[in-house]
Amino acid sequence: MAMLGFGRVPSLMMHRRIAAGLALAVAYAISGGFGLLLAVPPGYATAVFPPAGIAMAAMLIGGAEMLPWTFIGSLALNFCIGYRAGVLNAAGAAAIIAAASTIQSAIGGWSLRRLIGYPAPLDSGGDLARFFIASPALCVISATLALAGLVAAGYVHGAEISQSWFTWWIGDTLGVLFFLPLVMVAFGEPRALWRARLRPVAVPMLMFFALFVAIFIRVGTWENEQTLLEFRLLSQQLVDKTNSQLGEYGTLLEQLGLSFAGSASLSRRDFRDLSDDLLKRFPAVKTVMWAPRIDSSHRAGFEAAQRPSSPDFTIREQDELGHFRRAGARPQFYPVTYLAPADDKAAVLGFDLAADPVRRAAIQQTVESGHIAATAPVGLVEQPGDPTGILLTVTVPHGANGAGILVLALRMDVLMDALLGPTSQLLDVRLLDGGAKQPLFGTLPETVTAAPYENGFDFGGRHYVIATAPTAAYTAEHRDWQSIAVLIAGVLSSSLLGALL
Repeated sequence: MAMLGFGRVPSLMMHRRIAAGLALAVAYAISGGFGLLLAVPPGYATAVFPPAGIAMAAMLIGGAEMLPWTFIGSLALNFCIGYRAGVLNAAGAAAIIAAASTIQSAIGGWSLRRLIGYPAPLDSGGDLARFFIASPALCVISATLALAGLVAAGYVHGAEISQSWFTWWIGDTLGVLFFLPLVMVAFGEPRALWRARLRPVAVPMLMFFALFVAIFIRVGTWENEQTLLEFRLLSQQLVDKTNSQLGEYGTLLEQLGLSFAGSASLSRRDFRDLSDDLLKRFPAVKTVMWAPRIDSSHRAGFEAAQRPSSPDFTIREQDELGHFRRAGARPQFYPVTYLAPADDKAAVLGFDLAADPVRRAAIQQTVESGHIAATAPVGLVEQPGDPTGILLTVTVPHGANGAGILVLALRMDVLMDALLGPTSQLLDVRLLDGGAKQPLFGTLPETVTAAPYENGFDFGGRHYVIATAPTAAYTAEHRDWQSIAVLIAGVLSSSLLGALL
């Protein structure tokens, strides 16, 4: 019985150590999550990182057996952060940071044991001075090792290193200065001394810290609004320019339609001459097409009339695999007859635009309304790689060339790149066809579902939505430091208050 009684003691101690380790890992992850709530936009730089103080205090109090739990807590925290941010191989980045944090807590706890001893009453001017001087120096470790590993692995790039290192070091330093004494109040030795400091030391420190957090949130909200002011202006300008540019294309197409509505017949050469200036001035316009309306009863005669200039001309459609074939019987056809530019586009001649449901819907709309109509997003069959674009159509109800439609094929990537210009370094953009719910252009990551700015406009019978978000370059260029300065001052003041008390 005695032997059984003695056997339970080590087992109980082991359970307590495991429980303490689990508590450390959970406290590390949870406090880190709360610390990031105080981060400066875009959300990765925080002025105070509580886990740094908690981990170093755990090493000071519990020794090296706490280090594996520090690693586990840091790994879990940083994996979740990386996963939410869409970091490729988030586990690799988390492991690098966790290793650096564990090394810092090991060296920091060991160094503090040498400098202030343990049990540590921390009640003399010399011990307090050594603690306040050593903490910033020790917190260099994690920032340096972690960033070196992240740079080597390609997670962080050159322009981000200095700023990331500084905020990392500041966050860890203030985390140690403020939270290590609080952990000592809860678990430190001599126990009676630290427990007695709960009300006269820990409570005032926490109240003072809460005051500065409230100020930080207020200043941060104002600061963020000021930072995003130019972003919103740039975004709205992009919306207006896109709408205006599409409107200009529509006007040009209508003017071209007036030439076909005249009494003089236009040849292929006339058509190309009229289209050349349009193609030179607007790189986004990849093709201009004329497609007459041909009734099924006139199909054979029309095809025969085109063969002197295009020997293989026939009215065609595409099958399910995208291959051209002779078009099936329909009441009416809209075959592409004139095309500019003509180089390498012979395959499009004779293609019946009404054979495709998307193009047919735009044709019906422009014929019925008499105004410009835009298609839903289409693959531009005449472009290598089938880039996503749209077609603008306008009806020509009568003329020497007969009734038909004129079409502009627009490359939306070229259009948006030209409209963005240097702004592309500041804005991530997504252009969406609102009706089809299909993207036409996008530099905004697909993981961003709720963009900071979103606005739309109507054109050609369709609704377009432009969503934007500031890039990392914009944030770095427009970052203000008032809020983070308030938080740094608050944490440092709270730590000094604790030392004074």
